[in-house]
Amino acid sequence: MRDPRHDILFEPVRLGPKTAPNRFWQVPQCNGAGSDKPGMQAAHRGAKAEGGWGVVFTESCAITPDADQLPAVTVRIWDEQDVRNLALMCDAVHAHGALAGIELKHGGGLAQNAESRALPRGLAQVQNDVRHLVTPREMSVREIRQMQRDHVDAALRSRRAGFDLISYYAGVASLAAFFLYPFYNRRTDAYGGPFENRLRFLRELLEQTREAIDDCAIGLRFSIDTLDEPFGLGERGIRAREEGLAVIAALDPLVDFWDVNVGTIDWGEDAGPSRFFATNHEAPLAGLAKTVATKPVVNVGRFTDPDLMARIVREGQCDFIGAARPSIADPFLPAKIAEGRLDEIRECIGCNVCISRWEVGAVPIWCTQNPTAGEEYRRGWHPERFAPARNAGRDVLVIGAGPAGLECARVLGRRGLRRVHLVDAEAEPGGHLSWVSR
Repeated sequence: MRDPRHDILFEPVRLGPKTAPNRFWQVPQCNGAGSDKPGMQAAHRGAKAEGGWGVVFTESCAITPDADQLPAVTVRIWDEQDVRNLALMCDAVHAHGALAGIELKHGGGLAQNAESRALPRGLAQVQNDVRHLVTPREMSVREIRQMQRDHVDAALRSRRAGFDLISYYAGVASLAAFFLYPFYNRRTDAYGGPFENRLRFLRELLEQTREAIDDCAIGLRFSIDTLDEPFGLGERGIRAREEGLAVIAALDPLVDFWDVNVGTIDWGEDAGPSRFFATNHEAPLAGLAKTVATKPVVNVGRFTDPDLMARIVREGQCDFIGAARPSIADPFLPAKIAEGRLDEIRECIGCNVCISRWEVGAVPIWCTQNPTAGEEYRRGWHPERFAPARNAGRDVLVIGAGPAGLECARVLGRRGLRRVHLVDAEAEPGGHLSWVSR
């Protein structure tokens, strides 16, 4: 039975023309499936919807061939084939009553276009500070307007795929954010210089999207503060108490929700490992959004404690509990809170192996806590259901009570083996974690 203290987490929340069934929001998160493995993409997101996440997003989605993000493997919505592929994800999410969201992005001068071989469009004809062998061409004002149309066209394709929420990416490594940052925006025309000029691209884009779409929720994933140097852009970026809040105040009438985080492409300050960052560590900056936003706000911060989740919603820090890593570690986290099974939550420990694996080549996702992550489709693995063993009447001996042995014994027990014997040479279980933790 659910603890009444957590009831607030299961209230429906209006998002423009849509209504989220609860306050659990899986923020955009890469899984290595991209658009070329639509079954994996759909099953991975569908498992989260089944587990109670009320809003389930894609990762960042390339809107045009010259926004190709290879070697990073992410989804794309260039054409009707991509619409069909991503429709499978929407169907899997909708099957469990959740809303499906897509995050649209153009990386500007960061787009390597290794597959499409297109010449990227950027704010200036200058090689970027992150990607090797990429030099974009500087967009004219006419090309900026075409770029806005490309975003709107991608939003229309997203609606055809079945997405309920459409979010433009204005953070980390996106063209929309680069317009805002003096670090990148050295233009001297109507799209550069003063704050209002640097805001123009996003304002016009949202206005155009509103004219084209009225039956999807439209929002921004926005980095409210790009942080101090050397991990951020310093005064040449966005600072929360200055232009960060000014962006939200100016664009709030044009959006249905805000998905707020912090940081830049050096995203270790955003997806902070637990060794250095406490849960809800972004609150001092991301929590400022609610002071000016009238639309629902999503915060992130490796939320795993339902008492903390309920408290920050009651206190007005945010309206939605945003999560990437906790939703990977336990796709059924909301369901377990709803059913009062708190001791069964598979807690994200912030080890960041999911991110480390991504950084070495964008290969399919791993999680130390949830071995089914990324294998929901190919192997039919489910985080909570286990196929009965054909030889369930037998005993099994598992030698070694480290993490692998403990998980093996647990799953064998769930599969119905008559007796599972777990032995270890040491007096206590834990294996190498017994000394690593010290």
